[in-house]
Amino acid sequence: MNNAIPSKVLEIIKARGIRDEDLEEFLAPKPRLAYDPFLLSNMRKGVDLLLKNIDEDKNIVIYGDYDVDGITSTALLMKVLSCLTDKVNYYIPSRIDEGYGLNMDAIDRIKASGGEFIVTVDCGSVSKEETAYAHSLGIETLVTDHHNISDVTAEGIVINPRLPEDGYPFKGLAGVGVAYKLALAISRIREIPKSVMAEMVELATVGTIADIMPMLDENRTIVKVGLRSIHLGCRNKGLRELIDRSSLDYKTLKASDISFGIAPKINASGRMGDATLGVRLLLSDDEQEIRDCCNALLDANRERRRLQDEAFKKGLSMVDSEMDKGDFLILEINDSHEGVLGIVAGRIREQVNRPVVVVSRGDGTYKGTGRSIPGVDLFSMLDKYRSEFISFGGHSAACGFTIEADKIDRLKENLNNDMAEASKANPDILEFNYDYDADIGSEDIDIGLAEALELLEPCGKENEMPMFLVRNAHITGWRFLRDEDKMAKFSIRREDGTYIDAVIFSGAADAYEEVSRGPVDVIGSIEKNVWRDEAKVQVVVRHILPGGSL
Repeated sequence: MNNAIPSKVLEIIKARGIRDEDLEEFLAPKPRLAYDPFLLSNMRKGVDLLLKNIDEDKNIVIYGDYDVDGITSTALLMKVLSCLTDKVNYYIPSRIDEGYGLNMDAIDRIKASGGEFIVTVDCGSVSKEETAYAHSLGIETLVTDHHNISDVTAEGIVINPRLPEDGYPFKGLAGVGVAYKLALAISRIREIPKSVMAEMVELATVGTIADIMPMLDENRTIVKVGLRSIHLGCRNKGLRELIDRSSLDYKTLKASDISFGIAPKINASGRMGDATLGVRLLLSDDEQEIRDCCNALLDANRERRRLQDEAFKKGLSMVDSEMDKGDFLILEINDSHEGVLGIVAGRIREQVNRPVVVVSRGDGTYKGTGRSIPGVDLFSMLDKYRSEFISFGGHSAACGFTIEADKIDRLKENLNNDMAEASKANPDILEFNYDYDADIGSEDIDIGLAEALELLEPCGKENEMPMFLVRNAHITGWRFLRDEDKMAKFSIRREDGTYIDAVIFSGAADAYEEVSRGPVDVIGSIEKNVWRDEAKVQVVVRHILPGGSL
C-alpha cells in the first residue's frame, strides 16, 4: 500500500509521529481502534445508576450545553434513552441568561417540573455546589463531561477521561464522545436499535469536529465511521436537511465541511439565544418541523454573522491602546450580542497573535470570553485567579468567566504581568508562525497529489490539513468574490505556462497588495475541487507573503 502513496505524503505522515506499525490503522477506511467504554472510571456505576432510575420509572433530565458539542450530546442521549423510557427530557441553559454549566435556578426549575434524575453532558465536572444542591432536593446526578478538572469535583458519579484517577487510554474525547461511550456501555446491557446506533455515531462525529478535539486515536475512528454513515445516506434527518440547505453534498462531506459549513449554523442557535432549536432539529422526524428548524438556524446564523462583524470592528479599534498596556488583551465591547464575543476574540487573536478576552459589562459584573495562542495555556493562566471569579471554566485554548466589575482592572494587570513573564521565558511566543509541512514546486501540484492527501482525512486538531509553501509564485487572474475584499480567486502560473486554480477566504485585500508588487510566497493546502463532475486541483491559500521572505 505504501508504494502507491507519493513520497511527499508519506514524509508528512511520518513527520506527524505516525509509526510504521500504526500506519495501516491510520490510513484504514474502516478503522478498528476503539476502547471498551467500561475502561472509563465510574462507567459501571454510572450505567447501573442510570438504568436503576429508568427501571424505577423516574423522570430523567439530560442537562446539556449550548454549543454544538452539548447540543449533539443532548440529542444523542435523548435518542438512546428514549428507546428505554418515555420519561426523559432535556434542559439546555441560556448562554445569555444562565451561562455555562449547572446552575441552582435551573435545578429548581427541573425540580418544579418533576425531574428526579439529572444526567449532564459536556458540563458539570466542577459543579460541586450545584450537584450538592440537587442532591439536597432529592435529585440524583450523573455527570458526563470532558473538560479540565482542577481541585474541585462534582458530588456523586462523574465520568470524565480527565479525572485524575481515570485510566482511559485516550484523554481527547469530546463531551459527545463521552456521551457516546456511555450510550455504547448502555447498549451492552439493554438492546438499542441499530438505526439509533448509526445516528449516535453521526452526532458524535459532528460534535467531535465542532469542538476542535484532536483528530487522532479513537476520535479518528469515531469521525471516520460517522462520516461513512453520513456518506451512505445520513440516518439523522435533521442533519441531512441542514447539509442539503448548506449547499453541501452528504455523499462527499468532509470534516472541514462540518467545521465551516454545519457547526456554525447549529452553534448559532445557542449564540443567539435558543440552543434547543439545534436539539429539536436533530431529534425531529417530522419534515415540516425539520424545515422550520433549518430556516430558523439559517436566519440565526445570518444575524450572528452581522453582529459578529460589527463587534469585530469595534474590538479591532481598541487593540492598539490595549497593547500599550501589555500582551494579554482584555477588550470591553458593551453594545454587542454576548453570543458572538467568543468568535470575535478568536478573530482578533488571529490578527495580533496575543491571548484575547472580550468582556461585556452587565449589572455590576463583567462576562468574559477568551481565546488563546499556541504556547499559552489560558485555563492554567486564569485558574491562578479562580478565587476572583464568580464563575470560571474552559481549557487551554478557550475560557469563559464572570467577574465583579471592580476586579477587572486588577485581573488585567495580573494577566499582563503573567504574559510578560511568559514572553521573557519564551521570547518567540508572540511571533507569528507561518507553519507549513513541506516546500513544493508549482509543477508538482496536480490532482494525483490532491487525491493522495485525502488519505490523511479526517483532518483537524493535531492532524491538520497539510500546508505547502510555493516560493516566488507568479499570480495572475485575481478577482475578488461577492463584492468583498476578504475573498478572492486567482491562478498560480507553472513554469510550463499552465495554471493552478487558487482561492483565499480571508485577508484578500492585504494579500492583493503583496501580489501587485510581484512574485510572492504562498502557503496553502492542496485540495481536490469537484465542479459538475470534473475534478481539478486547487490551492486553498492561507498566507500570501512577499517573495523570498521564508
